[in-house]
Amino acid sequence: MINFLHPTVLVGLAAAAIPILIHLLNRHRHREIPFSTIRFLQQLEKKQMRHLRIRQLLLLLVRSLIIVCLVLAFSRPTFNAGAGLWQDRSPIEAVVVVDNTLSMNEVQLTGTLLEQLRATFAALEGVFGPGDRITVVQSSLPTRLLADRLPYQAGLWEQINKKIEPNALRSDLSAALELALTRCENSPLLNREIYLISDFQSATLPPGRLNPLAERAARHQIRTYALPISHRNLDNLSVDSVAVLNRLIERNQPLQVRAWIKNHHPQKHLSSLVSLLLNGKRVAQKNVTVPPEQQAMVTFRVTLTEEGFVAGALELESDALMEDNHRFFNFYLPHRIKVLHLSDREQGGSFVPFIIRPALAQHIFDYRSKSLKDWTGVDFSAFDVLIVEGFHRLPGALISRLEHFRDLGGSVVLIPGPELDPESTGRLLRALGLGKLAGRWGRPGQKTQFLTLQSARWNHPLFEGLFEAAEPSLNPIEVYAGYRVKPSPKATALIELSDGTPFLLSSRGERGHAYWLASPLELDWNQLPVKGFVVPLFYRLIYYGGSQRVRGGQHLLTGQSRTLAFENLKPPFDFTAQDPLGQALRLTPRFRSARVLLKLPPLVTPGNYRLVKAGETIGLVSVNPWPQESDVRCLSDAALREWLPGLVILNGSDTELGEQVARTRLGQELWAYLLAAALVLLLVEMALARTGTARREQLGRHKEPVAQL
Repeated sequence: MINFLHPTVLVGLAAAAIPILIHLLNRHRHREIPFSTIRFLQQLEKKQMRHLRIRQLLLLLVRSLIIVCLVLAFSRPTFNAGAGLWQDRSPIEAVVVVDNTLSMNEVQLTGTLLEQLRATFAALEGVFGPGDRITVVQSSLPTRLLADRLPYQAGLWEQINKKIEPNALRSDLSAALELALTRCENSPLLNREIYLISDFQSATLPPGRLNPLAERAARHQIRTYALPISHRNLDNLSVDSVAVLNRLIERNQPLQVRAWIKNHHPQKHLSSLVSLLLNGKRVAQKNVTVPPEQQAMVTFRVTLTEEGFVAGALELESDALMEDNHRFFNFYLPHRIKVLHLSDREQGGSFVPFIIRPALAQHIFDYRSKSLKDWTGVDFSAFDVLIVEGFHRLPGALISRLEHFRDLGGSVVLIPGPELDPESTGRLLRALGLGKLAGRWGRPGQKTQFLTLQSARWNHPLFEGLFEAAEPSLNPIEVYAGYRVKPSPKATALIELSDGTPFLLSSRGERGHAYWLASPLELDWNQLPVKGFVVPLFYRLIYYGGSQRVRGGQHLLTGQSRTLAFENLKPPFDFTAQDPLGQALRLTPRFRSARVLLKLPPLVTPGNYRLVKAGETIGLVSVNPWPQESDVRCLSDAALREWLPGLVILNGSDTELGEQVARTRLGQELWAYLLAAALVLLLVEMALARTGTARREQLGRHKEPVAQL
């Protein structure tokens, strides 16, 4: 479609008739009297006159075309395929997508990239005017509207620019573009435009082309522009991830923390001092040097003196991008494990109190003993671990309560009695996901025939650090009798006898654990009560099971939200989340049976968030930035056009930016081509005029004898 920037100049097209008028006014008739002596020239004269008239008509046409081209050139015609007539004068529905995510916090000699983004956004103001509607979308996860269909007016740009603040969120350009397209498609305005101001990091863009979005833009004649922001300072190290290697975390025992440091520079080795912090205290430091575009692993080993919820962090020295120099984590170390021992044995007839006496002396366990027949008067929720020993037959109600206790995060340790009721025991094993009772083997007290503890699942947390040898092994411990259990698919044999029979069986429920010891703790049944191995084994059974009831290690990435479930909380139900700066955010609980559900809003500031109930900490959530934002490899212009077909890339100063937008809005200007055509036609006119003059002189010589009256 052809548009004209100065359509009033088209009135000058009437001047194209001037050569025709001059030609008509200069025509006059001559009466010729032929002489008989020159009649032989008449035939030649007619032929030359015919050629002369053709040249005169061509000359007349060329002169008119010269005037037409000059007038059209001054009217500044433009060509824009698919545009509507006078479309450049219609109001514009504009959506500006600003990518002020974590990578834009890069520090350069002239300031941060975010300041460059703000300057680019400010330069766009000149391409809009009264009647236009402006929407500004922050292309972060979650997407945020900084302005929604506001009419353009003085001061609007300054107000929006103040809202473009630094953050640690991840870019989601495809979601922002989807929102921008929806805004444009639903607009009644004829002109619709989308502007993407971003560094276009390849790590944050969806793979492949966005052909469906490009087709939507083309179908609705929505012009899409890209204004790339370039990274220059590539001296950046980031803490990509961190992990606590201990699966069984104990006080006054070694704690191992491992971090992975990434160098994002394509050519330089970068070095930094890495610090480990626990509850805000710096407990270890190491130097690290990382090759270009590679990772380095750093492992810390410290003695843990903290307990409860521990907030940890890995920290690097300052570089181009500060926000990825920290990585936060957390874990839970129980202050004291609450143990309830339900036994059918006579007072003093159980080995359990003697086995766990060292832990009781160090106040690691809070131990209580009750007769098994008094289970109905005990609140199981007040304990972390239940040890049920010496039972013969368990009622169905108790089995249900044990299953419920396990599902709420508690651990159940089952030590059978000398005689078992197959029916109730089978029901118990099925309820706790342990397996199926298959009968008894051996004869208690018959010590001439026995099996021994043969093998263990050494990679289980129960045995972590228990043996110093690289390939640990069990000392022979004789077992004279026991109960065979066929494990369920969800159960794991932690210790096996020499014939492959499970001796210690474990299963995991929704949150807690259940353990089955295949032989009673009696000397007629096995040697375990008098072997040193039983003390660390039971200590770890109780400690590991009890430490799992309170969940630590909750992690989120910036912008994410999550619903956390808590069990057996009692009034008052007053919940807050304290951010890393100490600001409290009130949380509204929801209740589902015995559970309390707390929904965390999108957390946008990296750090450790403390969940507090009536002044008591009930959880920690570590929020970290997205590792992809540290990767500053960006798409080239060619890759951008392939990523989003039909994209127009704008580069240059403020003045050039306005000219580029105007050219794409109005189409390609044709005035230069028209001036060139006028020049060519002028040369043609000069050639035709010179040839025509020579012909007229020649014809005049032939016609001299002819008398004119």
